[in-house]
This record gives sequence, C-alpha cells and structure tokens, in this order.
Amino acid sequence: MERWVRVARLDEIPRDGGRAFEIDGLTIGVYRCGETLFAICDVCTHALALLHEGSVDRVRCTVECPLHGAEFDLATGAVLSPPATEPVRVYPVRVAGDDVEVALPGAS
Repeated sequence: MERWVRVARLDEIPRDGGRAFEIDGLTIGVYRCGETLFAICDVCTHALALLHEGSVDRVRCTVECPLHGAEFDLATGAVLSPPATEPVRVYPVRVAGDDVEVALPGAS
C-alpha cells in the first residue's frame, strides 16, 4: 500500500525544471514539464549526481544528468542515453489543491 506525502506547493516547482526533496531517507525529484508533473528518484544511477541540477527537455520530458550527460525519461525512468544503464525509480505524483503530493511505497 502506498501513502501520499505532501512535498511542496505547486508554485514551488519550477516550470520546465525540477526540485529535490528528502522524504523518509529518499531523494525524490519532482519535475514540471509543461503542465505535467513527474516524480523520480533524483539520484543518477551511474554516478550518484543529483538529476534536478541537470537540464530538463520540456518537449521530450527528459532530464539530463549534470555530471556525465546520461538522459532519463521523466515518465518512465528509462535510460535514454549512456553512460547510465539502469533506470531511475518513478513515483506517482498528484496535485491536491495547491499542494504537490508524492506516493511512497509502504503502509503508514
């Protein structure tokens, strides 16, 4: 069972960018691509860089790692370009009023 956790107000998530949050020991990046929100593990699977510090392609809805340029799909977490070979985890995200919430695994 998942639980929804408030992470920010919608206006705190940059348009066509991302912001990281520490939640229960997880580093989760929440990204806005146009009007759509995405939540992924914010740590690159290749070299542990913070993905929200990279660039977001608002047309393709991808994020590029700032360290070595690996690219990830914000919707699926899939690796789109090396050097990363493992995808990042994705999390359900929703807007409730003005709040952005992310669903985390586990009962609570």
